[in-house]
Amino acid sequence: MDAAEGTTPDVLTFDGGIPGFAGVERFVLGDLTEDGTFQLLRSVDDPDLSIVVTSPWLFFPDYGLDLPDPERRELALEDAAEALVFCSVIADDTEHLFLNLRAPFVANSRTRAARQVVLDDPDLPLRALVPAGG
Repeated sequence: MDAAEGTTPDVLTFDGGIPGFAGVERFVLGDLTEDGTFQLLRSVDDPDLSIVVTSPWLFFPDYGLDLPDPERRELALEDAAEALVFCSVIADDTEHLFLNLRAPFVANSRTRAARQVVLDDPDLPLRALVPAGG
């Protein structure tokens, strides 16, 4: 706990929550797989709530994230290197995995402020099939 602020430094704060999970604002990110390919974004306040996420560049090296200026300002991102970017992993009744490339989670590594950003780019799919063999 950071006594000065009353927060844990590793907690990502989604001001206003994540769409679909209103009111749940504090999350921690931890490795789900030994190699760190997949992480679990777990709610601090509701231990039953978690989302599997991953870095989009692990599976889509050409992924282009053009973060709109209002989002940069909201997250107080002074430098692109401060941004932590991860996408939700979607599994269905097949053996395939998908990433939501249009609505990534973006966090400021310095302030720990975070939000899910819905990008206005129709070329970025909500369900991008993860290539076989990763």
